[in-house]
Amino acid sequence: MGRHSLPDPDESDQSGSPARGFGDFGESADSGEFGGFRASDTPGSPTAPRSGPQHSGGWEGGEWTGSHRAVTPGRRKVSLGVIVALVAVVVVVATVIVWRFVGDALSGRSDVAAARCVEGEVAVAVVADPAIAEPVAALAERYNETAAPVGDRCVKVGVKSADSDQVLNGFSGQWPGDLGERPALWIPASSVSGARLEAATGAETVSDSRSLVTSPVVLAVAPALKDALGQQNWGTLPRLQTDPAALDGLGLQGWGGLRLALPLGDDSDASYLAAEAIAAAAAPSGAPASAGLGAVSTVMSGAPELADPNAGTAIDALVGAADQAAAPVHAVVTTEQRVFQRASSLPDSKDKLAAWIPPGPTATADFPTVLLAGDWLSQEQVTAASEFARFMRKPEQLGELAKAGFRVEGTAPPASDVVDFAPVSAPLEVGDNALRSTIAETLATPVGSPTVTVMLDQSMPVEEGGVSRLQNVIDALKARIAVLPADSGVGLWTFDGVQGRSAVSVGPLSEPVDGAPRKEALTAALDSQSPSGGGAVSFTTLRLVYTDASTKYREGQKNSVLVITTGPHTDQSLGAAGLQDYIRGAFNRDRPVAVNVIDFGDDSDRATWESVAQITGGNYQNLGTSASPELAAAISSMLS
Repeated sequence: MGRHSLPDPDESDQSGSPARGFGDFGESADSGEFGGFRASDTPGSPTAPRSGPQHSGGWEGGEWTGSHRAVTPGRRKVSLGVIVALVAVVVVVATVIVWRFVGDALSGRSDVAAARCVEGEVAVAVVADPAIAEPVAALAERYNETAAPVGDRCVKVGVKSADSDQVLNGFSGQWPGDLGERPALWIPASSVSGARLEAATGAETVSDSRSLVTSPVVLAVAPALKDALGQQNWGTLPRLQTDPAALDGLGLQGWGGLRLALPLGDDSDASYLAAEAIAAAAAPSGAPASAGLGAVSTVMSGAPELADPNAGTAIDALVGAADQAAAPVHAVVTTEQRVFQRASSLPDSKDKLAAWIPPGPTATADFPTVLLAGDWLSQEQVTAASEFARFMRKPEQLGELAKAGFRVEGTAPPASDVVDFAPVSAPLEVGDNALRSTIAETLATPVGSPTVTVMLDQSMPVEEGGVSRLQNVIDALKARIAVLPADSGVGLWTFDGVQGRSAVSVGPLSEPVDGAPRKEALTAALDSQSPSGGGAVSFTTLRLVYTDASTKYREGQKNSVLVITTGPHTDQSLGAAGLQDYIRGAFNRDRPVAVNVIDFGDDSDRATWESVAQITGGNYQNLGTSASPELAAAISSMLS
């Protein structure tokens, strides 16, 4: 052991006894020995003889010191300067430590921020219905500030406003440049638009769709009309629209009939949803809503003519009239949210505007977040769009949407003098996406002024479940004819197993036939049809019809023949080859008359009908049943 070292407590002497330290002396202090040495043997000990001058290592009656000095017992005193110096040192050291820690943290954050966006930004395009675009854009700004990166790219969500028809037309054809890139997320006003998108592009285009907020479809009306409507419903609107004294009968003398506008622009899909409600209410019990499309057409045919099809124009005509009874518009199909927004900026709104919700199942704009899938999207964009949709469903974000007049479960609605946000009944359910798309297309398909001769097979059988194929076809025909412009040319031929015959000659709908408008004559002729048995003389009837249609060709319009049949053809006087030869010879490219065919079931004449349609530039469509939305869609397309 070195001479200034302390004994190691774990060491032992050669005898096996623990080594001794300062706290383990061999004798007690009283014995005067320290570790085998006597105090008297230690120079300067208190018992040593005092001789000569006292040196610095002596005992002075106080403490033993490491410097061989003894100090006087009692409380030590430290200089104030020493304390100040020590405090200053501590402060300086602490400051240096904190500064280095903060600097390292900031440097680390800077490094992380730089590292997480090493690949730059990923732009996520969102297109939203005009009613919800503004609050969604505000939420997107909030999201961009806090969003976690996707991979090595920071998220940048951008929101554009667009009506459903703009988006659908863009996906079906050329994407509009003013809407930016094709979106990763679409927020239309309702799931009807999602159904129409899937029908146009395929179900694979939509990867997920779920409601974000809701707003019931209402009729924006004058306050006096709201009280008078009382317990009217969607099913009574066709009569109110077409009866010139309907509102007089409800106690509103001098109002006449209901002037109900069904806007197709900037109206959150409200008219499409109202059409579903009207069709469902008008359809016979057990029949699909498409069977009630005639009622929709009736309401549309009586709608007031306005400068454009936008909801804002219709509501302006409603609230801007000095005399509500004489206003060009009495009611507008729209959403509760739009009425709320308009009322918030309208002076004396409670005297000019009210919202009426028809009783029964509620037509509802559900504003779904439609996540899209396609080759125009990267995986980062798909992921970021999904995260943004999830972000918007958090309570804080939903609260912002509620302030704009949308209904959010569990969130109190804003105050309004016009909209009370009263509880509503369960949402209306009308069927699958195909049916909803068909009903919507009845409204959305532009109605031109065609000239069409309908050739109707009376021998169509009753389908499984007792469904009348002939009656379903008649209902769909009447619904489409009801919305054709007055200058459209329409005629009707029928055929059975014996002969074909002209029921109503082809000509403008506005022209009289036996003292009545041709539209009424066509409706009466269709209503008088009854199923016949036996075969069908379809080929020979088409020869007669095509000759008549070619002779009565109307310049400036699309001329065609619409054949609706089940088959098979049984008249042996004209076979398949003979019919095709006749059509080739009769077809005139300068005055073309197309042959369109709707053919039911497993018709043995299918190849012939497909050939005839191809020769004339027409279309062929085979349907398995008449009890499907495809029938109305096919007739709507071919009778236009």
